[in-house]
Amino acid sequence: MRNNENRFMAPPPESVATPMNGSSLEFVVPTDLVELPSKGLFYPEDHPLYKKEFVEIKHMTAKEEDILTNSALIEKGVVLDYLLKSLLIDKTINPLSLLPGDQNAIFVSARINAYGPDYSFSNQCQKCGTKSSFTSNLSELKNRVISEELIDSDGTAAILLEKSQKTVRLRQFTSHMSNLMEKESNNQQNVNSYGQTIVFLKYAIVSIDNVVNDGSLKIMNFLENLPSKDVATIKNFYANNRPDVDFDITIQCGNCGNTEEGTVPITAAFFWPDI
Repeated sequence: MRNNENRFMAPPPESVATPMNGSSLEFVVPTDLVELPSKGLFYPEDHPLYKKEFVEIKHMTAKEEDILTNSALIEKGVVLDYLLKSLLIDKTINPLSLLPGDQNAIFVSARINAYGPDYSFSNQCQKCGTKSSFTSNLSELKNRVISEELIDSDGTAAILLEKSQKTVRLRQFTSHMSNLMEKESNNQQNVNSYGQTIVFLKYAIVSIDNVVNDGSLKIMNFLENLPSKDVATIKNFYANNRPDVDFDITIQCGNCGNTEEGTVPITAAFFWPDI
């Protein structure tokens, strides 16, 4: 997904069902409650999903099919953002304010409701090179368990860094923040731009010893000189405490029997299955 804060200012027009000659053509679109990997713990108090464990979405219809095949949205890289906006029952929720893991949970639920739980993909064995087709049951995917005791009421977590002996308060990235971080990390044309690690720290850290991270030169100098061991501690925290769907799977090659650990690949076939 790409960053575009105003992308929802002019969504595709809503269709209105009109009875024809007195006949009943009304159809109530089913909805589903999706369990959020974040449990709503990482959202601020003014967010609609603050401390909410579930979010309600509608099942996919012809309208969502049109969104998924809209060439303009695909070209701009915002097609999944519009899909999320259309699926959410609560229209006060901005899809860009969602955590990526919560977005993934919504996508998985929507895909199951639309096409069923079976999702086929191909994988090439790293040992013998044989390319085989596999089918994953999406309904068996579970949410990762997060350590709730580490999370404060404001959705942040404080950890003590061993080398610098600084206490940093960390936040989870929303989809919007992830887009901004990716864009900034990829901008290497300016000689004064920061690399991927420092940009990650810039967005991850809320405060350092209760000093708010305001992006000032003093803060950025601190981040540039943060010991590598402390950087690894922060990265490990995110790796082990990121709310998301657990896409990890074990794949066994049908040719040589080699087993590999991997993840369910989310390809174009996820929402465009060959059915």
